[in-house]
Amino acid sequence: MARPVNSIDNIRANSIRDDESGCLLYMGSLDKDGYPRISLQGKKGIGSRVVYEQHYGAIPAGHEIDHICHVRRCVEPTHLRLLTHQENVIYIKAYMEKREQRIKHLIDTYPQVTSFPVVLTLPELQALWACTCTANVKQLLQTMGRAFPEEFCYERLKERQGRNPDLYAIGIQPSLIDTLSNEDKLRVMPAEDLMTLVA
Repeated sequence: MARPVNSIDNIRANSIRDDESGCLLYMGSLDKDGYPRISLQGKKGIGSRVVYEQHYGAIPAGHEIDHICHVRRCVEPTHLRLLTHQENVIYIKAYMEKREQRIKHLIDTYPQVTSFPVVLTLPELQALWACTCTANVKQLLQTMGRAFPEEFCYERLKERQGRNPDLYAIGIQPSLIDTLSNEDKLRVMPAEDLMTLVA
């Protein structure tokens, strides 16, 4: 007897709902990285991609599916979003949490940064964020600018000359404090409230 063709209903039937997070956790086979492996209409692929395409349409070239909930096993369509690879890297949970901690530390140390730009040397930023080298600081500044393009801005005022280090002006919009507070709330929000926000 031929095996029945898989469907979204079968995928849901092989999943369980986590009432706390709202995640729909696939209980079938996973790949080595912990992502569901699902076949649908004769094609096998990563569960999040299969479910996304069924609900929202084709995935454009150069784009990836990101889990808003950061749970790889989750196949809940409202927890999936389309990002470029660069955006996807920015939203990796561990990176997000570290970036937010660094921004909060900057605001705690220099509260005036939300009113007008603060001028800091590269070594001062390196010490503030406990970075092992100045190249890491430059990368952090770029990533923060990409993650919060309207709320975090920086500019190199002076390039390193001899013993004089690079000098940066950094500004933060007060709304970034609200953004970070809201992201903290999402991590502890009840599932039904979270589902309302992401639907």
